[in-house]
Amino acid sequence: MYYYFMAVALGSIMAVYLPILSQSGRIIASPILANIPFFAIALLTSIVAALAMGNTVADIARLREIPTWMFVAGVVSGLMILGTTFLLPRIGPGPFFVLFVAGQILAGSILSHYGLLGAALDVITIRRIFGLILVVTGAWFVSI
Repeated sequence: MYYYFMAVALGSIMAVYLPILSQSGRIIASPILANIPFFAIALLTSIVAALAMGNTVADIARLREIPTWMFVAGVVSGLMILGTTFLLPRIGPGPFFVLFVAGQILAGSILSHYGLLGAALDVITIRRIFGLILVVTGAWFVSI
């Protein structure tokens, strides 16, 4: 149950984090430039957290073992942040976050249905399809 509360907390943090990024992009009139310091701080935070959790410099060197294609996650992260800084001021945080979560639920369902990218296999059933239709319909109602 603790992990579920953590997930809700992370969702709440994202609800604050992404608008901060969006506003910083507006302040300097460049969403792309505004993300640079945040990614640099995130890198430093990750290194400090890894070392604080007992990882060593030798452990950090193991990053070379990650298959090259997986670094596309960094590109996706950058594009997600840039997309957020672009969309939030245009559609507002309410519709944005509902659509954002709906997209995650739909993509997560497909990934788990096929067991892609290491996701636990969880076949889509008629009940789940009905739930997905409700999610998409709800997102549409909130966004119009």
